[in-house]
Amino acid sequence: MKSKLLHFSMVMLLFAISLHAYDKDSKCVQCHSNKKLLTKLGSPQMFLDPVLVDKEVNMGGEPTCVDCHLGNNRTMDKDKAHEGMPRPFYAAIGKTLKYQAVGREVTNYSPIEPKGKNRTRLLLRKPTKEAAKKFKIKKIIQLFYHDHDRTTMAYSPKIAKQTCGKCHDDEVYNYGKTGMGLQKYQRAFTNWTKSPPGPQNCGVWWGDNYKKISGECTRDFTQKMNAGKNRGCNKCHASCLDCHYQGFKKTPARHSFTQKIENLTCYGSGKGTICHAGPMDRRRGAGYMRQEFAFPYGELPEDVHAKNNIKCTDCHSMKDHSFGNLASQEVRNSCSNCHSEIVKAVKTSKEHKNVDCSSCHIQEVGAYQFTFWGPGKSEGMFNYFSKHKQYYGVRSEPLLVKHPTRKTWIPIKPYPMAVMNIKTDKPQTTGLLLRKIDKTVVKGHTEIGEPKEFVVERSPDQVNDMYIKTGMHTGLKNNDNFLAWIQMDKMSHAIGKGRTCQSCHSSHSQVATSWYAYNNKNDVKKPFEGSYIITGDSKGLHFSNLDKHTKIDPVKGRHADDFAPFVDVKDAWDVEGIDFSIPFDENKYEDALNSYNIIYAKIHTLKMKYKKAKNKEMLNKLKMIKAILPHNMEMANKMIAELH
Repeated sequence: MKSKLLHFSMVMLLFAISLHAYDKDSKCVQCHSNKKLLTKLGSPQMFLDPVLVDKEVNMGGEPTCVDCHLGNNRTMDKDKAHEGMPRPFYAAIGKTLKYQAVGREVTNYSPIEPKGKNRTRLLLRKPTKEAAKKFKIKKIIQLFYHDHDRTTMAYSPKIAKQTCGKCHDDEVYNYGKTGMGLQKYQRAFTNWTKSPPGPQNCGVWWGDNYKKISGECTRDFTQKMNAGKNRGCNKCHASCLDCHYQGFKKTPARHSFTQKIENLTCYGSGKGTICHAGPMDRRRGAGYMRQEFAFPYGELPEDVHAKNNIKCTDCHSMKDHSFGNLASQEVRNSCSNCHSEIVKAVKTSKEHKNVDCSSCHIQEVGAYQFTFWGPGKSEGMFNYFSKHKQYYGVRSEPLLVKHPTRKTWIPIKPYPMAVMNIKTDKPQTTGLLLRKIDKTVVKGHTEIGEPKEFVVERSPDQVNDMYIKTGMHTGLKNNDNFLAWIQMDKMSHAIGKGRTCQSCHSSHSQVATSWYAYNNKNDVKKPFEGSYIITGDSKGLHFSNLDKHTKIDPVKGRHADDFAPFVDVKDAWDVEGIDFSIPFDENKYEDALNSYNIIYAKIHTLKMKYKKAKNKEMLNKLKMIKAILPHNMEMANKMIAELH
């Protein structure tokens, strides 16, 4: 028996050794596993235990160091060993740095591992005093992994193919064709005035469109300004490592990977406020995780699904490394995975079958209450197209709008936007438009491994976001014409308790309020606060009380109309001739509300009865009926009748 146990133990030991069989002859291993040598070289923090590295990589000794990091594993010469090796880097701003790459040497190679509790910046570090002085670094803004291009900050398919692609060629190839891999759809916004897809909150795609953009500007918009904006936008150009490397987790060897994407990954992994923390929490205000990602912080409830640890990918499933489009039917259908009875009730309801779940279950939304593109500081330098977005506040509730193509009611957050110093001969006023994209051929960057060119196209049923251009306006004291539009982003997250019936059916008009606080130190000496009212009715959309704000005191060199054109022109965003009212029959609604309350009373009576009898089965049934009632009154009434 002992002999058998000994034999079994030897087999398991050999299996364990083969499972984590790192290459002992690799000079990478010999150097980075030698504490004394690294200490002598002044970099003890670069020590890595090869056994633990293999264990975390979990691929049985394959790939080797150079498979993932490139470089030369056959020399102990530091410079030769690291020659041609792409490395993680930071984006920094300062006297000579305008959101440009600096190496990890500026932080004395501080390990990529989480520090602190703020999940927006777990992996950000401060430069050493010596490095800050030498490289004139004012602030480190972002961390990028080594499969990003150091010049443009974009994901580099070329590096990904050389590294991850050695084992995951199909995945790298498929991802390189997706909207996320190419940041495809944003690249269809080639200039400010083109409509569709129309001007939008993220601005234009600066990349190869300098001539078009500068040609529309009445001021001297330079290539240097354009390149700075391009680097800033590329931070959302997600890479393989951005999604699959778990740098935000504390692990012994700092080599932990995952196949299934985690929620924090979708929010930037602690490398800075990037990825979906931007469009969801910072821009739309209907974020999923909220908490420290929310704008304004501490004023908005967390999404109920996030509270219950539901992963983003549980609803946003991936196919061929693509998460689909902005109005994915697959995502809408995912509600049935957990709420099949409720979804069935809505689909068979006379009243709510054309109402999206989010229309009722999203109430307060935050983030931008205005956004304006005008003169200011961006990427550490002056720019005529600086994004003045820090109007962080809360909208009391979204506006409900019928999707022009699918005819489903969805929640939208309309808010004023403008871009200053624009010239155009074309009429710019539009009606309510979806952000569809007509067939657009986009030039790829072959130097980083993108295709020579690719086609971008998006049909009306593939998008929920809308906009209204209200035209070209004059009247600013320090800037030329401005193009105004109403940004109308669809709200998707921050799902919680449903709205009351009265919130939609007490009036045909839709009225909401917004409060905001603006505190961009590049623009104002001290914060200013304000509020406005938005009204949607049968006549159109109206923004009132735009003059209700505290004193605006710009810093030297800035003017109020650079970032607050509503001070001089207050009616640029009013829209006439579009029906934003909620249709309902007052008499039918009152009768239905009475019937609703009677059914609710029945549920309460039965609940007390079965609670006294301690009948858990019946109490659970009543709980389901109560949940179905606001979605489908007839179904709830029928279910009560079937209890007897």
